[in-house]
Amino acid sequence: MSPEFYDLARLFTLRDRLQSLDSTTPPMACPLPTPLHPSPQRLGVLCGSFNPLTLAHVVLAQHACRTFHLDQILYTVAKVTVDKEQVTGMGLEDRLLLLLLHVEQQQHLGVALVNRGLYFEQAQAFQSLFDKRVGLFFIVGMDKLVQILDARYYQDREAALDQLFALTSLVVANRGDMARRAFDELLQRPDNQPYRDAIHFLPLPASVTDLSSTAIRKIVSEATNLSAHVPAEVARFLTEARPYATLGSATEDGQEDEIDSYAVRLTLFDRLATVRNWAERNVDFQQLLTQALAPGPRGRALRGATTGQALRALITG
Repeated sequence: MSPEFYDLARLFTLRDRLQSLDSTTPPMACPLPTPLHPSPQRLGVLCGSFNPLTLAHVVLAQHACRTFHLDQILYTVAKVTVDKEQVTGMGLEDRLLLLLLHVEQQQHLGVALVNRGLYFEQAQAFQSLFDKRVGLFFIVGMDKLVQILDARYYQDREAALDQLFALTSLVVANRGDMARRAFDELLQRPDNQPYRDAIHFLPLPASVTDLSSTAIRKIVSEATNLSAHVPAEVARFLTEARPYATLGSATEDGQEDEIDSYAVRLTLFDRLATVRNWAERNVDFQQLLTQALAPGPRGRALRGATTGQALRALITG
């Protein structure tokens, strides 16, 4: 078991950061406590849902950093992601936790939160956060470039894209069969040609071009070697927390009781957040999860606690 996955104090702090971001306020970027480059001249922003972080993200960051001589790349999570407004799969706190664990020993990587989903607003947020002389490079896949250039996401496409490319350049990686030819065809369209000089193609190895978070979520229960698809710390978390699978457990009468183990993790965390000060001092989150997932009356009672106070009473009773 990995104790870093059950650090309530850290998870509560990440929840605080998420809740402090208001999508109705001006664009804002919030670096999380990672060792950021003191004054980057060339900053890469790799924004995604990271549900979960995959080796394709890692390879993309590495190639972009080397090819465009970036001082640092920030894995960035938007509180609201365009076309993914409903949070499903892994909770945002856990996604951020895994990103932070991944970048801890890598000085050229960091993590940030933004309160807006559109890239031109995110560019404004990062330009406000750093010296305006910083060179911003947003790192995206071909599927995201198609979205960025799609007029249906804007009230005024031309004004929004003019703002975006006044602040940043795009580094675009091939995804699946969306390779250089699709890139060139897209940018040859008359309405996209004004932005051609600010959009750069980055070829990735064939081994990762089809590797997506969606694909990982589909194969995670059958995969025998998750480390071939995701970083080691992510593989451990997927195995332990099982965010994309269900756990079958036998009840005392011999009938199978299907327990969604990750849903239990999220529910217990929500309950503990309402009694946070006590929970940080007194609760071993890993041990509590083990007890809650066990068959029998106590496991069912812990899973069924509807409030933080009720859960506290069960733990201390």
